[in-house]
Amino acid sequence: MTLTIAVCTRNRFDDLNRCCISLSTQKEVQKENIEILIVDDGNLSLEELNSLRTILEKYRFSYYKKQKAGLFLSRLEAIKRCKTDIILFLDDDVVLDEDYLFLLFETYKDFPKVAGVGGVDLLLPKYGFLRKLYSRLFLYHSGESSKLSLSMMNSSMYMWQDEKEPFFSEFLDGCNMSFKKEAVKDVEFQDYFNSYSLGEDLFFSLHASKKGKLIVNPSLRVKHIKSSLSRDRVENVAFMKVVNHYKLLKYSKRKNYKYKTIFWTYLGYILASLCKGDFKELKGYMKGIKYLAEQKL
Repeated sequence: MTLTIAVCTRNRFDDLNRCCISLSTQKEVQKENIEILIVDDGNLSLEELNSLRTILEKYRFSYYKKQKAGLFLSRLEAIKRCKTDIILFLDDDVVLDEDYLFLLFETYKDFPKVAGVGGVDLLLPKYGFLRKLYSRLFLYHSGESSKLSLSMMNSSMYMWQDEKEPFFSEFLDGCNMSFKKEAVKDVEFQDYFNSYSLGEDLFFSLHASKKGKLIVNPSLRVKHIKSSLSRDRVENVAFMKVVNHYKLLKYSKRKNYKYKTIFWTYLGYILASLCKGDFKELKGYMKGIKYLAEQKL
């Protein structure tokens, strides 16, 4: 079994360096069977690149400098260049437990028919009673670890840390998600995934799940530090939360009520922004809803 680890990055060398250090300390894996592929949307210098090569000296190492920015495009380029059985997508601001790769291989051996395997972010916040209630009310999550909500939202990830055994899931977490190459090799470009490409992890999950089940192993642990060097502005992210999630609905097998429930979720977004006094975020949500109305989607 061979693996490509695709780390998509943009002008966050300190975060990328920390991620690569966590890869260099992985235990009990045959590193010659693993390729590290850095897909660069930014401007890594030759000195920085050589530093990463030194850190990852026991792995096969590849670097690709993209011309057109966008996380989704970076994922697609990584798939094109992947010559191994499995591709693992890592955000550049994650740190892996030292047994992550060993357990990833073991999970694929234990569940040979799955299309994808994902892990758990240890830094996802625990929900208090009021947040749980609000999230269930506005369909941010389904109340079940393995399922998307009625409006196709994935906030039930916060429950994953409490799971003890691997479980089948409708979705994986984009900061550390892996797929068999066969399950994602035919993914096509989607024009609404721009820049930060919010929701692209759901798209990959939905696409791959047509080829086989997805499994989350809570023993696969990362810390997603979520760099302060954000990929996009708050207003733009809010806009994408509205538009991208709406467009993702067409890939769901749920009936047409999903197009009604998602506007109930949008109301929850708006009320939360008002309560926080975050008017940039609110503006982004309203722009997204206006865009959908004008497009008559």
